[in-house]
Amino acid sequence: MMLIPGPVSVPQSVSQAASLVVNHRSQQFRDIIMESEALLNKFAASDRAIMTTGSGTTAVESMIFSLTSPGDHVGAVTFGEFGNRLIDSLHRRRLKVSTLNLTENDVLTDDQIKDFISGNSSMKSLFLVQNETGNGTSIHGMKKITLAARDMGVRVFVDSVSAFGAVPINVREWGIDAVATCSQKGLASVPGLGIVLLGEEMASMVNPREDIPQYLDLGISLKFLSKNETPYTPSTGSFNALREALRILEMEGLERRWARHHANAEYLRQSLLGSRSEVLGNPGNYSDTVIAFKPRLSVKDTVAGLASRGITVSRGMGKLADSIIRVGNLGIVTGRDIHEFVRAYYDISGIPESNSDEEIPADSIPDPEIMNLF
Repeated sequence: MMLIPGPVSVPQSVSQAASLVVNHRSQQFRDIIMESEALLNKFAASDRAIMTTGSGTTAVESMIFSLTSPGDHVGAVTFGEFGNRLIDSLHRRRLKVSTLNLTENDVLTDDQIKDFISGNSSMKSLFLVQNETGNGTSIHGMKKITLAARDMGVRVFVDSVSAFGAVPINVREWGIDAVATCSQKGLASVPGLGIVLLGEEMASMVNPREDIPQYLDLGISLKFLSKNETPYTPSTGSFNALREALRILEMEGLERRWARHHANAEYLRQSLLGSRSEVLGNPGNYSDTVIAFKPRLSVKDTVAGLASRGITVSRGMGKLADSIIRVGNLGIVTGRDIHEFVRAYYDISGIPESNSDEEIPADSIPDPEIMNLF
């Protein structure tokens, strides 16, 4: 069982769809793009959905390089490793970057954002990481924060790589200009696609540029998207797998998927706290997709013990590499999967098992029609 922050386990039909090799200028492939874009726009309340062979980082850097210009004054909020990676990309674009540095103990509020923008009056854009994969924290009050920034005349760009599909976000209603995400996390598809979701106003403003790599140019991609094509030879199988994964998300229902991720995360956190393990973050910033905690035994021994029981998790990153474990709760993880992890962790830690099957939350189990796809 793979419980890492991505890639994730996928239904058999998604895995099979990934094997498609087809002419990328054929009507068959155009239909794949057209249906996938329509579903992505539906789930995100966005106007255009650009899919590019690559990763979440491809999407983030496409968003940065296509929607800013060198010398622009931008603001960025970081809670950890991926916030810092975002800031590094902003510097590589030669932007003037003001940063708001927070930790896993902090909760970002709209008042903080207002003060941040007020203190940097020339700021044109604000960059946020919705979910910090490095330490298991998330921005809960995103809607208030993004609307506050827009009300102050600042454009809003969101890295939702480890959040989209698993937790709420709404481009239109939340005043967001662009969202970057990927195929292999909350959408429960195979690795291979970076996705940039554009709001209506931003989509109308994006044009090809001469100062950035062509591959990252959303303006070029938009021109081809108008024909339901990609500018360059894509990973046709990854596109086909994404369409199948989006169909499954439509079958499950977006709000039910959000509820399942939340139920899983709460169940896991309560079980970990019951074992007297320290969970990073707090109720104001807990992530529903990556749960980070300090194990009772060493990270090395705990990871090895879980692996011997067929469970794969992730160690921490950077300064947290040897002190925390990160459990991925992304895609189609069920409460039964979380229960199996908890039983294994309790056993490794020498704690008497206290969780029964009856404690698995009802919201954490997808309908049989979803589970039968595996």
